[in-house]
Amino acid sequence: MVLFSDFVLACLIMGLGIGIDVAIATFMQGSVLSNKKMRITWILGVSATHTLFPMFGYLLTYFSVQALPVVTPLVGMVAFVLISIFIIDEIKSSNNIENKQSNGLINIALIFAVSWDALWSGPAKSAQVVGWSEWMIWLSFVIVGGVVTAFCLSSLYIAKKVCVLPLGSSPKHQHKILGVSRWIQYSVLSYFGLLALVRYTFSSDISWVVVLFLSFFLMWFVLKAVSYRSAEPRKAFS
Repeated sequence: MVLFSDFVLACLIMGLGIGIDVAIATFMQGSVLSNKKMRITWILGVSATHTLFPMFGYLLTYFSVQALPVVTPLVGMVAFVLISIFIIDEIKSSNNIENKQSNGLINIALIFAVSWDALWSGPAKSAQVVGWSEWMIWLSFVIVGGVVTAFCLSSLYIAKKVCVLPLGSSPKHQHKILGVSRWIQYSVLSYFGLLALVRYTFSSDISWVVVLFLSFFLMWFVLKAVSYRSAEPRKAFS
């Protein structure tokens, strides 16, 4: 029996993982979202994709496992690999958020770009909902979408209040904020990938809390290593 408090916490964690990039992108787009129509398009767009994409990925995984149980271990590996590829690609192109700020057009491509992680979260989510009632599973998609919407609205409000301060005004401060935000996002996403691997591929009942803390530690280590390696060329030429 799953406690309702555990259910809500799990939904909030998922919303946190796929919603941080929305918050960052919304903040950076604050100066562009100048009229009501553009704001509504952006908010409804990211809210819809972050509700429907995980649902689509989950249903695809669910029916695959039901139709052919032997693929269950493979599903865990696929979910882990997909999320790993997404995180690696994000780390390699960590300046994408800044590039999005300079693109003044709010369009479908941009909304889908910040929603891509939500699609990959679907297969991993199927490992999270083991033991949940059917109504909990469907309600979870709505809650996660609501969390993302709250991230979007809060970020837009903050952006308007501070008039979207340029990144160049305080590079060190902005760098730290983006660094911590990305660490949280990547850690939560890697948590779902690891959870799918543990539950489906290895059939382990290890506590989700252990997996969550392990994910945060691993991503801290990875980001530190990447930061160290990227700093070496600069030291060589200084």
